[in-house]
Parts: sequence; structure tokens; C-alpha cells
Amino acid sequence: MIADPSIARVATDLEQGDFLSGCDAGRWRIVSYDFPILDFAISATEPDGAAREYGFRADLSNYAAQAPMVRIWDHERNAPLPSDRRPKGGARVEKTFQYWGDDTVYRPWDRKTGPHGNNAAAFPHLAWNPERRLVFILEDLHGILNSNARTKNLRPSA
Repeated sequence: MIADPSIARVATDLEQGDFLSGCDAGRWRIVSYDFPILDFAISATEPDGAAREYGFRADLSNYAAQAPMVRIWDHERNAPLPSDRRPKGGARVEKTFQYWGDDTVYRPWDRKTGPHGNNAAAFPHLAWNPERRLVFILEDLHGILNSNARTKNLRPSA
């Protein structure tokens, strides 16, 4: 039997120092992993400054040759997170976690979003390529989910 090279690549990504540092710092955590499905959670800051965590499900079939397909996920219900419970905040937050036809996170590195509206070509610095690692996705999502903290800190106090 020939082993799927995608499994080895995911294992390598999950053992990288920057991935483990993010786990240790509480930026993200693995909820479960059974190839090709990786369930994870990322810490977030709500518009009111409250800390929260959001769940995600990634389909890593044919990783890393094919981009991951990532959905915002309700791990308790084992289903996509309903629109009314998705992150709120600035335009970048709203766009990323909007409900759209394929209902994946709306980022150029996503398997479904990259080709949609030519996103990967329009944003090559955010497009998936086989040299990228899982931490690229986690860092991007963490940055978006915590952009509310930066916005809140920039607002003048009353």
C-alpha cells in the first residue's frame, strides 16, 4: 500500500515551531484531526473587546498541492456556524465570514474562494501555493479575528 503524501505533509506542518508556538500562546488549538479533516479553533476579539474562540473545519484532501477548504464550524453541532453567530466587526471580518454560495471562509487561499471572482489572481500574496504551510492560514484567520482589538484600541475614549 502506498501512503498518501498529504498525511505526511500535514503531520510535518503540525510539528513546525511556529505552529506549536501559536498553540502555546493560545492563538489557536487543534480540536480533532482525522485525515483529511482538521478541526481547529482560533482565539478572537469581539467588537466590544471580549475574548472569544471560533471553530473551523478544514478539508485537507490532496494537501498541499490543492488548497485547503476551510469552513467556520460549530464543533458542538458538527455543522457550519449559522450566519447570526459568525464574527462581527469591520468590513474585513464581515467579508471573510459571510455566508456565500460555497460557504467557505472568503479568503484567496481557500480552495473554493481562490477561483471565485478570480480572487487568487487578484491577491497573489494571499493565494494558496504548495509551498505554503497550515500556519499561513491560522495566522491569517487569527489576524482577521483579532482586528477588532486593534480597532477598539485606536478609538478615542469618551
